[in-house]
Order: sequence, then structure tokens, then C-alpha cells
Amino acid sequence: GDPAVLCNNEGDHLSLVMVSVATILLVVVPYLAIIASATVGYRTRMGHTSASRHLQMFRFLFFRYHPSAYYFGILTLLRGTLVCLVPVVFRDVPPLQLLFMTLILLFFCSLQLHLKPWRGTLPNFVDAGSNILMVLLIVAVAMTSDFEDADSLLGIFSGLIFVGLFAGIGVVAFFNVYKYFQPAPFFAHFLCHHKAQAAAQARYLQILIMQRSRSSCFLDSDHLSNLEELFDIVRTRCGKLVVYLTSETLRRPWCAGEISIAYQTHRRAAAIVHRSFSSPTLEQMEVQNIAGFLATSDFKLVEYGVTHDVISRAYRWLLCDNTQKFDMPTDAVGRCRFESTVVWLLRKPASHGAQHHPGTPKGGEGASWRLSSGGNSPSGNRLLPKCLLVSSRPGDDEAVAAAAILVGKIQEAVLDLVPSGLCLLADVEHRDEQEVLDAIASAHAMIVLLTEGSLECTEQLQHIVDALSDDVPCIPVNSPSFRFPGQNFFDCDLPLRFGKKAGSVEARVRELLKCITVPFTTYGSQQVLDVQADAVVQRIPRQLMTGPGLQVSSKPSSKRHMDLVEAEQSNTISRLSTGPTHTFTRSGSREESSIGNQGLALLTAVCTEITC
Repeated sequence: GDPAVLCNNEGDHLSLVMVSVATILLVVVPYLAIIASATVGYRTRMGHTSASRHLQMFRFLFFRYHPSAYYFGILTLLRGTLVCLVPVVFRDVPPLQLLFMTLILLFFCSLQLHLKPWRGTLPNFVDAGSNILMVLLIVAVAMTSDFEDADSLLGIFSGLIFVGLFAGIGVVAFFNVYKYFQPAPFFAHFLCHHKAQAAAQARYLQILIMQRSRSSCFLDSDHLSNLEELFDIVRTRCGKLVVYLTSETLRRPWCAGEISIAYQTHRRAAAIVHRSFSSPTLEQMEVQNIAGFLATSDFKLVEYGVTHDVISRAYRWLLCDNTQKFDMPTDAVGRCRFESTVVWLLRKPASHGAQHHPGTPKGGEGASWRLSSGGNSPSGNRLLPKCLLVSSRPGDDEAVAAAAILVGKIQEAVLDLVPSGLCLLADVEHRDEQEVLDAIASAHAMIVLLTEGSLECTEQLQHIVDALSDDVPCIPVNSPSFRFPGQNFFDCDLPLRFGKKAGSVEARVRELLKCITVPFTTYGSQQVLDVQADAVVQRIPRQLMTGPGLQVSSKPSSKRHMDLVEAEQSNTISRLSTGPTHTFTRSGSREESSIGNQGLALLTAVCTEITC
């Protein structure tokens, strides 16, 4: 400042104070508020379709640190702000300035050494070293200075340290006593599911629940416990049992045991009803029929206090109107179907009556899935040029969930390699075909998630053929349910489906499968999935490949694009019409041949209507 301007005087000093206050309110406070909002909403936004855009906007805040220490950016800003405020708050008391600046630097240095937030060993050493050097500088200044009233201030400060030490010991002792009487760990939610059918779906629901509620959620893949410990968690360390009802859930003995234990103890449960679920009849839930309804198993539930009578009553309780139930929406696509389910699960129930909520309402509370992405529903998900695409089998919830898990684990690392981010094609299921073709033709690369039925799905085959035809690098990733095709698939299945175009399809499929696929074990633990996701990131090209297929144009699908849907329909029409017409011709009947032509016309009209 200007030495000629005296403090606490009217005139120039007052105007400078007003300018300083206005600058703080208009620049510093809004900036810190935006940074705080982005940091607080980091975990919630990572589960949305807009995560790539959010990370791109705040890459200066998050990309310098490891994902586990994403919040360290705001801590760094807080450290600088506190250091600047110390001389202002303790303007005339130099001893307190030195003490508080030392405390601030030591606190953040300890935090930094514990978290090791920087990406790399050298930045962590530099950060810690700079803090230690500044503390040594403050100590050197204190040793060479002669402060007035330093003894009294030192006595007060020593007393505060002494009181704080004993208070800390008391808090630690109380916490240990509390943990001794309170079973731990405690899980706010326990996901009961059929692993063979819904391993990826349950995992993705767990991720969304933990991101939105910031509470723990139990999934048996992360806790390889024996059966007795599993039931003990449901009995004593579970806030709510969440039953994911698919076609085989209630037939699994483990699921039956978990539901029965919850029924016998706390009776806090919610049911998520998948479209494949069919409720058992009252006759099947009778005590004498439960043994036949359940799938066979090597262990006996009776040993754990779960009899057939208990299972029968537990199933009736779970499926009654008083238990919270939610039908997953059928009109939502991609990840929105799961996001809407979690929004319903974490809401506060409005009443204690019947709480069955269909997932396809036109409005009201049940329609909250339309807002679950903060306005970023699939219709708002943009297909940017030169982005990384993820292809999965559309309409298959298990495949979509597996792709969503993979996207969530790699999206931050992808933005370092692909500035345009990534896009899950399952989220844009209803987009214009030309828009999808443009995105594929200009893509940086495409991850092809191979699951059960992927090669039988014409739409995913279309993605593979279009990408390889346009020289787009493809990264095959296979789930445990995928079975590699045999020679019969190429010799019989493809010609039967695509006729003359089967050769081109076979060449592209073989080209894809020549690459070593990356396994993605959907029923594995978080640690296994993290390692496999890192392997996928290592396969992403570091530089965008150039070629005619990577230039964005209004008609990238002119000669290279091969419409497999049209080819499959045409070949089906040809096969269905050729058989009857050939048979009728041998009989020499013109009337029968005419009937065959009428059938061909009718079948053509039906296929055209389906395509439209």
C-alpha cells in the first residue's frame, strides 16, 4: 500500500477499504463457492451421464490429484487463504502470527503426507518440503526477534495445548468404548441379488447408492464371508435389505436366507422389481411347496434357523403391499433406468401405507427418473466428434450396467487422453441413425463390451462393422457371460442371417477377435475391477489415428456403411418366401404361387413397419 495513506482515517483509506471488500465479495467469495460446489458434488456427478463434461470444466481442480484425494484442491486453496488472513487478523500481535502460521503449515503438511494426493512421487516431496522449509523460516525469525508480552502469550498457548491434549485422549477413549458395543462395520444398505443374472446390475446399483447417499452399501463380492457371517450382517449390521428381484432371485437359497433373516429381525426392506421378475403364486409359496420352489443347494438353511415355514412367511411379507417396491422404468434407456431406481430408493417415504411405485408414471414423484441426471437424460447426452465410444448390447440391463461400471472407472483417465471425453452408446439408443454413424466414423476409438448375445445382436454388430470399416481402433472387452463363437457361427449363423453380406460381417468379426480381449469380471471385487479397468485404459490409443474414416462429414456412411438390419430382414424375407414358392411351383398350381407372392408382400410390409 501507499505509505502516505494513514489507517483509520477518512478519505483515501475508506475508499481503499471499500474497494477491497467489493473485490473479496465479487471475486474471491464466488470463486471459492464455485470450487466448493464442484468438490462437494464430485461423487454425485460421477454417476451421471454429464460426468465427462463436469470433469472437463474442472480439470484444473481434479486432474492434479489422485481420484481418491479429489478434494485436495480446495484444501490447497484453503491453506493459502488462511495463511493470508493470519497477518490481517493478528495485525499487532507478532507472536500469535508466528504461532498460527506454524500451526496452519504443520496441519496441512501432515494431511498432505498422510494422503499423498499428487499424481507422482516428486510433487508430493516438493509440497511437503516447501511446507517444512517455511516452518523452519518462521522458527528462525522467532529466535532472532524480541517480542513484548511473549511470556504471557506463551503461557496461554501452552495451557490450550494441554487442555486440547486431554480432550483428545477423552474423545479417543469414548470412541473406542462406543465401537466396542456397536457392531462394525455397519452398512446402510445390503444388496440381495442373484449373481449369475445380475452381478453387474447389483454392482452398478451399489456404486450409485454410495455416490448419492455417501453411506456404505454391502455387496457380497467385496466381502468374501462364509454364510454364517453373511446372515449375521443382515441380522445386526444392516440398515435396510434391498432385494433386487430378477427371474431367479427368490429361487436362490442364499437370497431366501437373507430375506428370512431380515423378516425375523428388523423387517426393514425394499424390493426393486426387474422386468424379468415373475411373482410366485400363492400355491408355490405354501410351506409344503417351498422346497420344490427353491433351487437345489449343498447347504441346509435349517442349520441357521431358516425353516420352510419362515421362508414362506418371509416371501409373503416381501411381496405384500406394505413393503416398499419399485418397478424399474421400461421407458428409460441406458443408465437412467438405474439412476431412477436409486433416486426412489434413497427418497424419504411419504407414508406408511402401500408403497408400490410403478416405474413408468407420467408425472409426480414416481417420475423422478426424468430428473435423476440433473437434466442430462439420454436425450441430452451429446455425441461429440473424436470422442471415445463404448458399445454394449442395447436393451440388455446386465450389459448396460457392466458398461456403466467400466465408464465410471475409466472416465477420468480417459479425459487425459481424449479431450472430447467418452460416450456410452446405450444412453443414446433412440438417437438418429445418421448421428450415431457420424460419431462412430469420427471416434477416437471404440470399446466393444462383449456380453452374452453380443454377436447375436444386430445393432451391436452394426457398431462393430461400421467402426472397423472406418478404421476406428476397437478395444474388445469380454464379460464372463460372453462365449467366443465357433466355426458353426461363421459357417451357418451369419449366412443364415445376412446372406450375401455374411462374408463382410465375418471378416470384421474375425478382425475384432484377433485382438486380445481384456477380461472384465463383473462379479469380481472393486480391486479386481479397478485393475481390469486400468488394463482397458492402457489399450486406448494415445494419439488420434488419421484416415478417411476419421474425417467428420455429413455422409460418412456412403460406401463404407453396410446396413445389417436391412440385410438381415431381406435375407429373412428371401428365406421365408423361397421355401413355400418353390414347393408350390413343383405342384404346378398358379393359385398356390400367387398365395406365396401375397405372403411375401405381407411379410415385406411387416418388416418395413418394424423398421419404421
